[in-house]
Amino acid sequence: MGSPESVPSADWAPVEHLWDDVAEAWFRPEDGRPTFRFRVHRDRFGSLNAGPQLTLGTLLNAAFIPADEVESWYFGDHLRPAGDELAPDPGHLLPPPPSGETHLTVHVRLKTPTQPDSRDEGDEPEVTPEQWQALDALWKVILGLEAGIDAVRLGLDGLRAEMEAAFRRPLAAEEKLHALQADVAQWTRAKSRLHHALPKAREFVHRATWAAAAPERLQLGDLVRDHIEPRILPPRLDRVRERLEHLQKDRQVLAAQGTAVAHECRGILAEVQRALGTLQRNAADRARQKRSAGREKGKHF
Repeated sequence: MGSPESVPSADWAPVEHLWDDVAEAWFRPEDGRPTFRFRVHRDRFGSLNAGPQLTLGTLLNAAFIPADEVESWYFGDHLRPAGDELAPDPGHLLPPPPSGETHLTVHVRLKTPTQPDSRDEGDEPEVTPEQWQALDALWKVILGLEAGIDAVRLGLDGLRAEMEAAFRRPLAAEEKLHALQADVAQWTRAKSRLHHALPKAREFVHRATWAAAAPERLQLGDLVRDHIEPRILPPRLDRVRERLEHLQKDRQVLAAQGTAVAHECRGILAEVQRALGTLQRNAADRARQKRSAGREKGKHF
């Protein structure tokens, strides 16, 4: 089975924790082992406005990496001997970057999933065409689910930007002057729902992004390419089917989550836009009425 080395991340991607950008991450295998690189800007250290102190656990949570999947981690831009790597400690505080450097680079190496046991040639079972076709079909279902998840991720990422803009939008001076108090209250209540929905959108976008780079997913992709498609018997065929079915269930759950979050976010954003539209229409009507009343009053003088 191939390693995830062949599918590194295309670029640095921001990772967030509690709505705040804490670092950028890049999936960059090293020595054939799945490795995430995080770089944290110097501004995140030593500033009163930078938020709580960063730990290894903060980075892991932001990237949705379970702590028990971490084998070791270390700082710096150069490879370290195995003895220099730190044991996983999510509570370890991150130090600021070395003098003269703008970022702290943190390397997090993940445990390599256990490889299936090999069999003697005489013990290899015969695989029927129906079994190969079933594995092919299972993989195509997974690819279809992943395509749907990616489409939802892209749509939800754009929706998230619209929600953030709607949440931060202030009232114009004319709107403040003429808006009805009830309309302002309704708009404010609708925006408060955005405050609770935005973390869900952010979380799904991150989960969908990192799911594609998970070591188990990359290894299964290699296994399909190297064994299932060319019809070369893989070790532990029964285990392969089990792993593919587990991945399928995981993708089904993620797809359902994304659909639900997108539906909720679209509904809340539409509610905010309706409330704002009502506020603007009523404010404009009141402004016209006041101007008209002022003109009528002026005629009597």
